[in-house]
Amino acid sequence: MDKDDRDRHEPKDERREMGELREGALRWLGVGIEFCVVVVLSMLFGHWLDTKADTSPGFLILFFLFGFGGMLYSMIKRAGGMKWK
Repeated sequence: MDKDDRDRHEPKDERREMGELREGALRWLGVGIEFCVVVVLSMLFGHWLDTKADTSPGFLILFFLFGFGGMLYSMIKRAGGMKWK
């Protein structure tokens, strides 16, 4: 393989590597957004239950822990299933 052949193949490799990095970053960005949305929605539901049952802040704390714990478990499972380079 001469120098010209190497020059033609390197940009493809760099583009593929950048695509993989971008894909991984977008995947984890989505997971982070999902994490925040689930935790906030579960807290809002807990707050709503607290207003109905007059138990402030019991349900808010309970649903925060459920949302946070569930999403943390989900993130750990996703990270465990990934292939690390």
